[in-house]
Amino acid sequence: MKLDTVFSGVGGQGVVVLSDIYCEAAMLDGFDVAKAEIHGMAQRGGSIVAYARIGDKVEAPLIETGKADVLVGFEVLETARALPMLKVGGDVVVNMKYIPPSGAVSGVKPKKLEELMQLLYDKAKVHKVDGAGIAQKLGNPLVVNTILLGALSTLPEVPVKQDSFQQAIAGRLKAKYISLNLKAFELGRESVQK
Repeated sequence: MKLDTVFSGVGGQGVVVLSDIYCEAAMLDGFDVAKAEIHGMAQRGGSIVAYARIGDKVEAPLIETGKADVLVGFEVLETARALPMLKVGGDVVVNMKYIPPSGAVSGVKPKKLEELMQLLYDKAKVHKVDGAGIAQKLGNPLVVNTILLGALSTLPEVPVKQDSFQQAIAGRLKAKYISLNLKAFELGRESVQK
């Protein structure tokens, strides 16, 4: 058993925290885990990508281009940027937030949301999540990552138990945020199961 997952977003969205919780939950279930991150200019709102490999035996943290089983995108444009990492027919869990680029380079027009989504549909099984909308209902925009974790946990190929994810959330976050994040996790699960 092996599952390769790529998490993609921009700095400050909780990509690293989400990948940490995901890996901790997998270890609680007895899986071997390897993880790596590419930060770039993430501290200044730039791209960040985290790789998580879980399985019976994992020897290296990096995932080859075109080999990831699942792509979790915190935002549509960053999800499209990371799409080459995904194998054809893989799963994409995408937060439906779209952050257009701040400026076009040498007159190149940025792609529209519909065009970016079509790129995803052409290559993958897409699971759309209104992470920002759910987080707003919960009163905290910082729980989008936990909402996406909930959505990810519903995929049939993810072998990690729901209670292991919940235990990892409780073990990673400060006590005052645990209840809110467990609710966000549950609403993320419900958003995909509808």
